[in-house]
Amino acid sequence: MTDANNGSTASSTGYKSYLIVNNVQKNKNIKNMLISASSFGISEVFVVGQKKFDLDEHRVFLDKLRCPITRIASLKECRAYCQERQIRIIGVEIMEGAQNILDAPFQGDTAFIMGNEGSGMNAAQVAICDGFVYIPQYGGGTASLNVTVAASIIMQSFALWAGIPANPPVSQSTEAAS
Repeated sequence: MTDANNGSTASSTGYKSYLIVNNVQKNKNIKNMLISASSFGISEVFVVGQKKFDLDEHRVFLDKLRCPITRIASLKECRAYCQERQIRIIGVEIMEGAQNILDAPFQGDTAFIMGNEGSGMNAAQVAICDGFVYIPQYGGGTASLNVTVAASIIMQSFALWAGIPANPPVSQSTEAAS
């Protein structure tokens, strides 16, 4: 396992959220999920497998994030890592038994794992999960959301539930001046 250490945000409940990145096809989606993870107070991101996403190659980008990135070789190792730290793994998937995120079905420290852009969660991903949530959709739409959009909605929902304090707004002109 390798680490990129940056700061993370404490919640008022003390609960932390994590993101597991596995079986994501596009590096652009991985990078966008990492930006969202940094924005929504994720305590740590576990990059599982994803050999094509080279952490060293993306070091400049990763160093700007507010959450550490840990490389883990396999889903089995990720499961053990989370169990040792009493982190529940929740899959984000439209499936039988999944709970609606509007019902705030969160409990304690939680790691979220997203499905693949095209095929959803595979059997190995489902096997490591302690439970599942889904994002309700309204109107016609599609069977699923873009993985980055779905991850952002889930992370924001957990942040609200856990009482993670929002950062004060920073305008583009203020940020550019610093």
